[in-house]
Amino acid sequence: MKTKVENRGGSGRGQGRKPLDPESETVLVSIRMTIAQRAKLLRIGGSAWVRARIDKARDILDGGE
Repeated sequence: MKTKVENRGGSGRGQGRKPLDPESETVLVSIRMTIAQRAKLLRIGGSAWVRARIDKARDILDGGE
């Protein structure tokens, strides 16, 4: 008896989350906050907002440049 060949399943090319910056490695960071804080974080931009704030912040070790 012949079996039916299906074109489903298996890994696919280009699947998954794309890197933020192909040049830099990223890491997962977990923080604790209240439910209200999480809701506000999502309203103001989520992880993109956090990354932008970190990039914009002055670094005290670099003399604030």
